[in-house]
Amino acid sequence: MSTVTTSGSSLAKAPTARGWAWLTAIYVGVAMVAIAWPILTNVHHVWVVYSMLLALTASLALVLAIRYPLAATALGGASWAMTAVLASATAAPWPWPVPTMITHLFTVILLALVHGWRWGAAAWGTGAAISLIAVMVVGPGNNHTANAIACAAVGAGVLAAASGLGLLVRSRHDLAEERSARVEESERRGELQERNRIAQELHDVVAHSMSVISVQATTAPFRITGMPPETKDEFDSIAHSSRTALTEMRSLLAILRGDDEADLAPQPGLDDVVELVESSRSSGTPIELSIAPTDVPDVPPATGLTAYRVVQEAVSNALRHAPGAHVSVRIRAAATLDIEVVNGPAEREPGASAGAGLGLKGIRDRVRALGGDVVIGPTPDDGFAVRASLPIE
Repeated sequence: MSTVTTSGSSLAKAPTARGWAWLTAIYVGVAMVAIAWPILTNVHHVWVVYSMLLALTASLALVLAIRYPLAATALGGASWAMTAVLASATAAPWPWPVPTMITHLFTVILLALVHGWRWGAAAWGTGAAISLIAVMVVGPGNNHTANAIACAAVGAGVLAAASGLGLLVRSRHDLAEERSARVEESERRGELQERNRIAQELHDVVAHSMSVISVQATTAPFRITGMPPETKDEFDSIAHSSRTALTEMRSLLAILRGDDEADLAPQPGLDDVVELVESSRSSGTPIELSIAPTDVPDVPPATGLTAYRVVQEAVSNALRHAPGAHVSVRIRAAATLDIEVVNGPAEREPGASAGAGLGLKGIRDRVRALGGDVVIGPTPDDGFAVRASLPIE
């Protein structure tokens, strides 16, 4: 069932009310066929086949009024006009037999409720015009004028009532939408305030601490005399890692604050995995890296960033939970980009802050957001494996 987009529609956005409109139209339509058929035949002397066709077309117009206002108005007008032509003018009431009048009024009501007062007025005007023409052609005898006036007056009343009800429903619906929009806006405002608070705390605590680490590691070779070359290289690696972390922290803070410049910051990709592994090796953990083919073809930026984050989190997870264990990183590009990070059992007990498992959840969310597959879990030799497959195209 398609949604009616007419501006005057009051039920188009209310599936429950629209469903009731369908049920009402079908119920009244079936009832009017059962009633109008014998009445037109026996009271108004219409041939039985014509009676059936007139009853069916009038009821069909009533049902079509839910979705096709123009077709309903045209078909209903044709049915009402043919009823006036075929029904005997000597049989009262005429030109509107009672079943035909009821079907006509229900059609006006549904058109006004579902599609707005203009369509209801069109159907009512069509019926009034048919009454006027019929009375002018046949003459005002046998209470024909009273019947036509009664149909027009009652039709005008139900049109006004249906239009008012439609306006009320539309107003209530618009009010509910406005309230919902205000609630959503309030939630977005609260979310933005919370994100700004988190960003401020990250800036005040984490970013400050990382800055101190970077300064200390950078100045250590100048403050400490007689430092061996390997120790100096270790401090250089710490300073580089802290500067990289600060850069990514600033990008994260920009995203949290909703800054327009957030997306302008360069994001790591697949080409940066080698540097990531080299930096992680400086911790003393043996890490084996295998990329096949060695010149991985260009991948979409989102895929490259996700691959980098998967390796980054999986390696960090191995360093935290399995210190001293051998780590293997394998990346293979074919129809998909397959990533595997496997570590052996821990050589020593992990530290006190081993993590809360949020990083693995982040891996799952990132991979699934791209439509990829991920498998995370222990290996038979008491190790741990992270395997992800990302679409390249």
